Amino acid sequence: MSEGRLAGRVALVTGASSGIGNAIAARFGAEGASVVVADVRREPKLEDEQSVFDHLEAVDADYEFVEMDVTDEADIIAALETAQAEFGGLDILVNNAGIYFQNQAHETPVDEYDTIMDVNLRGLFLTSKHAIPALKESPHGTIINLSSIYGLVGGENSAAYCASKGGVSNLTRQLALDYAADEINVNALAPGIIETAQNAEWRETDPDLLADWQASTPWPRFGLPEDVANAALFLASDESEFITGHVLRVDGGWTAR
Repeated sequence: MSEGRLAGRVALVTGASSGIGNAIAARFGAEGASVVVADVRREPKLEDEQSVFDHLEAVDADYEFVEMDVTDEADIIAALETAQAEFGGLDILVNNAGIYFQNQAHETPVDEYDTIMDVNLRGLFLTSKHAIPALKESPHGTIINLSSIYGLVGGENSAAYCASKGGVSNLTRQLALDYAADEINVNALAPGIIETAQNAEWRETDPDLLADWQASTPWPRFGLPEDVANAALFLASDESEFITGHVLRVDGGWTAR
């Protein structure tokens, strides 16, 4: 595919098999990007979720799948080598891979805290670290990090997650400062409640939590992965060239209160 707002660009999307990552990879492919689909699994988490590869093939997008654990530097390097070998370089990095555990601080096992920090923050740092040399060579160098509303405000029973996403938001600002001279845009997205496989069980089995989420979201529905993908497309396109160091909220008004 040669037409679209991302025509001729190469994107690597982590955690791309399910949910928000799936939607971002699909949207980028539809806009002309060649996409490296990176995830620890090839298939989506939910059986009824459409495969990202079906989306990409439907729009005749170029893509490659790489099995990648963001906590493993060898996996990261191999994924970037795939981008270079198959598509000639890298223009866009989307650090989407993330996990969520629900616990207050005094009930959070240390290994659970370490796992969340390793995936959500250390993995994002490592992937960015290894991708930046390639992005410096691109005329469209872009990093899009997935933070969260809980990277901007506190959230009940989410101590480790809030810590990791707060780190994502501030690391985004720091990277934006360091690489502005290289014309690499570094921004983050802060989704609110988005209907994904990751929170499906809670939405279905915890009516009190669901009611709390609904009461906290002024917009009369929860977000969809496509809502976040639309925002990611804007940040990846030429339309956002003078925007860097920004955390864009995609939250239906949650943090506007």
